[in-house]
Amino acid sequence: MGFLRFEDAAKWGWAALIWGAPWSHAAMTAGTFWVTLCALGCAFTQKTEGARMTFRPLLWLLGLMAWQCASLAWTDNLEWGLQLGSIQMAMLALAFSWNFAPLAHHRITHKWVFQSAALAMFGTLMWGAVRTGQGEWLQNRDWTPWTSHIRLGMLAALGWVWGSRHQSTKSCIGFGILWLVFTAVTGSLTSALLWPVACIWMLWERLPSSSKRHLVLGTTLGCFASLGGIIWWLQPVPLPFPEVELPKMTAQGNEYVHHPERTLSEGGHRLHLFMCPEEWEAAWSQISEVPLDAPNDAGFSVRDRLPRYLTSLGWAKDGEHILRLNQYDVQAIERGATHAYPAKGIRLRLRELRREWEVWRDGGQASGHALFQRIEYWQTGWCAWMESFWFGHGMGDTSDAMAEAYVKRDSKLEPKHRHRAHMQHLTWGISGGLIAMLLWLGFASSWYHTIGRRSRQALWGGLLITLSCFFEDSWETQAGIVICFLALFGAQVPQTPED
Repeated sequence: MGFLRFEDAAKWGWAALIWGAPWSHAAMTAGTFWVTLCALGCAFTQKTEGARMTFRPLLWLLGLMAWQCASLAWTDNLEWGLQLGSIQMAMLALAFSWNFAPLAHHRITHKWVFQSAALAMFGTLMWGAVRTGQGEWLQNRDWTPWTSHIRLGMLAALGWVWGSRHQSTKSCIGFGILWLVFTAVTGSLTSALLWPVACIWMLWERLPSSSKRHLVLGTTLGCFASLGGIIWWLQPVPLPFPEVELPKMTAQGNEYVHHPERTLSEGGHRLHLFMCPEEWEAAWSQISEVPLDAPNDAGFSVRDRLPRYLTSLGWAKDGEHILRLNQYDVQAIERGATHAYPAKGIRLRLRELRREWEVWRDGGQASGHALFQRIEYWQTGWCAWMESFWFGHGMGDTSDAMAEAYVKRDSKLEPKHRHRAHMQHLTWGISGGLIAMLLWLGFASSWYHTIGRRSRQALWGGLLITLSCFFEDSWETQAGIVICFLALFGAQVPQTPED
């Protein structure tokens, strides 16, 4: 290392990880490799002032990773198992490196995470604004091409809470506003849920003791008000007329089909009312050359989109109203539009959530609906684990085990929507059985007793990872590993010799 100490040199690797996580897999790979080399140098030359944490969490983590690697012995898909193993082993390397060559002070970590998250969100907004200014219509996911909005939301949650201890009030308010704008334009449900929780946690840290009682009262009232608002928002759209007064015939003399028991809506109007499919083809052929049943690039036909579009206008789904569509409406339907008034960001996500709820309430399948699909994922994942309860299916065969479980359960999900468990807690059981689950719980308990309970910042990181692992396979992507590592170890305080 020349004149640089290993601990000083490791700083550049940690910088690459923290600043590069939102942008570059190469930066994360290089940072992991560099800090591991520096930590090995510290360990073998003993040029360190002592480990920053006890070895208990590291030993539990080592046991978990060792068992995951051992499961490759009964894995059929060895190629995927080795690829996943290389991703997960990075967590062990980073935890070992932080033990021997951490950043000089946890304040530096907090500051860098705060600034990295702010820069990533600002860069995302600027990049999206440029593309939008060039006439592109960006979908929610198009705003975050470098890493997912879920990872950025977690990084923002870490940065806001951690940074609040060392940043000025103006900086914290600016960060909160920036995160709100990011949430609005990307439609990130993760950020929408984490923002208020992080805000309350941060206020609890900053407010004097005399004001905390008011914060508890306000939070409680806010939760009840939010719950009431959600219940009201999810109520079925009322019928425009009493059921017995619904029109029977169209203007062309054909019979309407009404299903008032079905609550699916579009734009505040019931979808399954005023339907007359027999008039669609003749009317549509007069205003468009695209066949009614021809699929578009996304696989949807005009027949799928037309009734939803008409419903969003508050019109009946019959020939008379199809002929009222102007050229803009026709072209929008041909492209696959389902709503006459397009939405972006969080408004679009809320529309999708309401539709998911109404489809579920009407007894429809969850295919393509991100929230309700997860229930099916979890049920199938549990079934897959029970098929090999003690030792699991092996790290490489989790996907194959899930595929077999979908067939066994006769799942209603379409094949293209049959994915993995989307719950890291459950995925440990599928891949490594009960032994992996016990090692995971042992690591969590050891982490809490040696790191988590020592500071509220560390506890916040642990809470984020616990929540994330309920809704995502958080330890199966490189960015997920890096952010999970930062959340679990980035806020730890130095240990005393008695530890």
